[in-house]
Amino acid sequence: MMPLDLIEGVVFLCCKHRGSVSSWGRTPGHNKAVGGVENSLHQIWLGCDVVLDVNQKNVVFEADARELGLSALWEKDHYHLQPGGK
Repeated sequence: MMPLDLIEGVVFLCCKHRGSVSSWGRTPGHNKAVGGVENSLHQIWLGCDVVLDVNQKNVVFEADARELGLSALWEKDHYHLQPGGK
């Protein structure tokens, strides 16, 4: 998956499910400062964090992400999106 494919999926999911992007691309320094893992996909623009207006685990959001080829990982206060659905 290319970054533009991820962008298209994130825009679709945020519009459909009323979400906002809270973090996307990061430098290694910023990634470390926010507690990101060393090999975070945020550093190559293939990881994206989304906060939903109704910010709770949402199985429909997760299913829609999978259909787009994305993995939606619920992280207690946001979703982390990355390639890997279907």
